[in-house]
Amino acid sequence: MMRRNFFPKICLGLFLILIIVGQAFTAVAQFDSDETYEVIVEVPVVRNNFVSARKKAIKIALRTALEQDLREILDNDEFERNRPEIQKILRAPKDYVKSYRFLESYDDPDQLVSYVNLEVIFFQNAINKSLKRRGVILGLDSVKQVVILINESNLNSEKETSFLETVPIAEALLSKSFVEAGISVVNRDLIRYEVSEKTIMSAIQGSISAAASIGSTVGVDIVILGNATSTTVINKKKINLKIVQVGINVKAISSSQSKVVAAKSDFSTVTRDEIFESETVASYRAGKKITEFLIPAIQKYWEPESAKKKAKQGLAIDVDSTPIPFGDL
Repeated sequence: MMRRNFFPKICLGLFLILIIVGQAFTAVAQFDSDETYEVIVEVPVVRNNFVSARKKAIKIALRTALEQDLREILDNDEFERNRPEIQKILRAPKDYVKSYRFLESYDDPDQLVSYVNLEVIFFQNAINKSLKRRGVILGLDSVKQVVILINESNLNSEKETSFLETVPIAEALLSKSFVEAGISVVNRDLIRYEVSEKTIMSAIQGSISAAASIGSTVGVDIVILGNATSTTVINKKKINLKIVQVGINVKAISSSQSKVVAAKSDFSTVTRDEIFESETVASYRAGKKITEFLIPAIQKYWEPESAKKKAKQGLAIDVDSTPIPFGDL
């Protein structure tokens, strides 16, 4: 009987999350810029060594795919103009490969060739970072992006679940608000392949250097880290009503300057017939308070220095410094 009652509650909770979050994941996913490249390579076999030929074919295929990616980023003229630096990147294509798979492969003992057809996906942020470091492309700093990572302990949390395997309600809600404000949010699926869970947890626990490392690895300006916790209290007046309090605290850290740009803590308490409904609504309300402060703070941080100087000059107005009488207060 308990199982039968528990299942509808889970369904209700998930339904409410979908209603509130709406298109959050679809909207966030649009900023995931992974490109897929298909490459075909044939390599002659020397001294009947097919293993060596296969390895060489894979290496050539990865290099060819990376060259295609770089030409798309830079265009052919810019690629040729920066060929010396580009060659340094092409020497180690595996450093930028997110994944690859064989669409087709075979060894031809008659023609003595090894054939591979690979599908390759690259870490685009890693490629951009390498190009920027070598001075090939400039102006990447103008692309403002954030990554949001919230460690959530909700009323349905499983302690054994890995952080990267969870889908925190608070994180999804914050991501949706940032996307709606026109701020690019990097999908946490990308984090899974580039940053270790140990580094993420260290950053969430307060390590500025770990947070800066996440930002530089993923290629974002701001790393938003925090915790969200849900607690429940029984309503003494109406036992059927569940009081749920959700608290969220976050810090926005500049990866380039290794400093905290903004920090905010807030909470919300909600009473509903269903505990999952209470938790979802409380998360939404607490998250709304967080983003109403956090988004303007980050946008102000991103303002050009000239705009900041003008704002300071505007404040430096000569005013009457005569003390106000106590009776007028």
